[in-house]
Amino acid sequence: MQRKDQKAHVLVVDDDKNNCDFFFRLLTEQGYQVFTTTKSLEALAIAANNSIDLVLLDIKLPDLDGIETLKRLKKLDKDLTVIMLTAYGSLATARDAMALGAYDYITKPFDLKFVKKVVKNGIEERVSWKHPSMVEG
Repeated sequence: MQRKDQKAHVLVVDDDKNNCDFFFRLLTEQGYQVFTTTKSLEALAIAANNSIDLVLLDIKLPDLDGIETLKRLKKLDKDLTVIMLTAYGSLATARDAMALGAYDYITKPFDLKFVKKVVKNGIEERVSWKHPSMVEG
């Protein structure tokens, strides 16, 4: 899919609307184009219809869990950079997700510096060789 702008596109999928809003503000300030949703099935539709570079994906979601959503996202784009969002109690699940192709995971509560660093690194790995001007953060 051809992109009209040069901003990296980030999709945030978290059942907590406050987390979606937090990431929207944080990542928009970093220069990214940000999409948010609280539902897995909507996330899959967004990913299918937009050129997404990186997904922040909560493990616990109301419709499909994060692992199943990860599998489906990877079917849409096997090279998609996916970072799992997890509470401390689900670190084993986050590691399982990495075995399925997730790039990394971020634990809740979120550390701003770490979030910015992991997202920037994930974006750079995904797009810098194609479109160097897209890496903003």
